[in-house]
Amino acid sequence: MKKERPSKEETKTFILAETKEGGKLDFFTKIKGIEYNGSQVKPGLFMTNIELALYSWGKANADLGVENIETALLIFTEYKGAELSDREKEIIPMGYRNDLKINHR
Repeated sequence: MKKERPSKEETKTFILAETKEGGKLDFFTKIKGIEYNGSQVKPGLFMTNIELALYSWGKANADLGVENIETALLIFTEYKGAELSDREKEIIPMGYRNDLKINHR
């Protein structure tokens, strides 16, 4: 039996709901107050907690079938309720493409 894929709107609704505090895509609550602390994610590669959270969120969007990076950025803009920073515009697409080949959640 073949399972139907959720619609784009259903996927967006799920992502927005699960990005809120306590949700499956809430990579942000647990780092409050330590967003700019860093850690090594691969030999020679260090990222701040907020960069890692944004990367993980972008990757989760790709894993959930969001059709492209632009759509993921629009969803995050809606979640944030404000214009994205240059860093957010850089890191979320990196996660969406899984550029660093890291699996951190």
